Amino acid sequence: MTQPSNEQLQELEAEIEQTLYSLIELELEENYAAMNTQFAYLLAKIQAARLIDYKLDVLVEPQAYTTETCILLQSLIEAKTRTNKRHRLLTHRMILKIWLRKNQRFMREFLPQMF
Repeated sequence: MTQPSNEQLQELEAEIEQTLYSLIELELEENYAAMNTQFAYLLAKIQAARLIDYKLDVLVEPQAYTTETCILLQSLIEAKTRTNKRHRLLTHRMILKIWLRKNQRFMREFLPQMF
């Protein structure tokens, strides 16, 4: 199994960051269907880079990666370890909520506008 190159990881980091800002805008617009679609596409990219597997298990050490990649991988780990009531499936929405809460820009700039 080959690891992604530094250039590929930089491209992935940029895509994660761009997707994050897009998801924040969609959250403000309450466009959840588009959020799920964009997030699913991003997860597929992360899986192709071999950072996660098809079960959304993180295959690498998050701290070894740049900021947004690290936060997203930590969010996946946290979402998977939370106890789910009634054994609900892990959904994109659950992961997104954790990821957005971990993002400082979202917490400082966008969350206050929502209330």
